[in-house]
This record gives sequence, structure tokens and C-alpha cells, in this order.
Amino acid sequence: MINTLSLFKRIVLISIFLLTNYNYSQSLKDYSFENYKTGKVKAKTKAKINYSSNPTATEYKTRIKNEYKNGKINFASYYITVTWGCGSACVSGAMIDTRDGKVYDLPLDESTYLYGCDLNEDFILYKDFSRLFISIYCTEVGIENSDDYYLEKTYFINEWNEKEKKFILINTLKERIKVENK
Repeated sequence: MINTLSLFKRIVLISIFLLTNYNYSQSLKDYSFENYKTGKVKAKTKAKINYSSNPTATEYKTRIKNEYKNGKINFASYYITVTWGCGSACVSGAMIDTRDGKVYDLPLDESTYLYGCDLNEDFILYKDFSRLFISIYCTEVGIENSDDYYLEKTYFINEWNEKEKKFILINTLKERIKVENK
């Protein structure tokens, strides 16, 4: 009986996530990657990593070095992103500028905690030609006097400011989906 209930709950959650993706594209339409274009990927060679440019670079040296060596530009025309776990269902990361090797922190930390998220879903969204960086935080919110709960997704919409070399949070959007326990 528990396995059947567990399977039913998984099917319901998968259905909800499919519906969520439809709503997601509707609610984030003003934040199209196309509206934040940086142009074509421009760097042809990779500069040596400047580990002294950021404390994160020395703390995660091996991970950054390996991903940078094998990676391709995947953000804002010049950057290679690297992510790693920072605890149970937590993600953190950095990006390396291929022009000068400087390392910058991605806007990821405990606020991008994935509890309640479908781990098969993308929870970090970015493109090689855009300066838009979206991360998704998921949590379950209980409903008082009920076994039901809400799956709450928070979308953090950041823009990379190339001139100032920092991310700017431009909006936070929330979406709630009621989940009924049966």
C-alpha cells in the first residue's frame, strides 16, 4: 500500500511539474534570454585561471580547474560556469572569464536550495549568448489543518552587469501549486 501511495504521489508531482513548466514559460516571458543578448560567443582561446581574483577560486581550485579545462563558453559570450554541491540539495558555483581568467561567484547559495524540486528539472537557467541568469528555489509549504501542501517555486532573475562585473537581482517571481495527499 505504501509503494502504491508513493507511486501515486510521484505521478501527481510529475504531472504538476509538467503543468508548472507551462506556467513557468508564461510567467517569465518578460525575461527572455533573447532580450538580454550579449552577442556571439567571441573568445577563441582561454586565459590562464587567475586564482587570486576570488577566494572561491582557491577554495574550489580542483573543480574549477577541471571544468574550465574541459568546458566551453556557456554564459554571456565569454564565461565558463562551474557548479558543485554545497550540502544536501544545495548548489553553488562560479564562472571564469576566458579573456583574463578572473573568477566570479554565481548567484547561487543556500537560497537555491532544491528541497521539493524535481531534480530532473533544470533549476539553473542560462545561455551562452545572454547575460540573464535564472535560478529556482523550491520548498514545500504545509497547509494548516491539512495533509495537503503547496509546492512553492521562487525564480531569482539575475542580470550579469559586464561593466561592473557583478550580478544584479532584477526580480523575484513566486509560483504556488497545491498538492493534495490522497
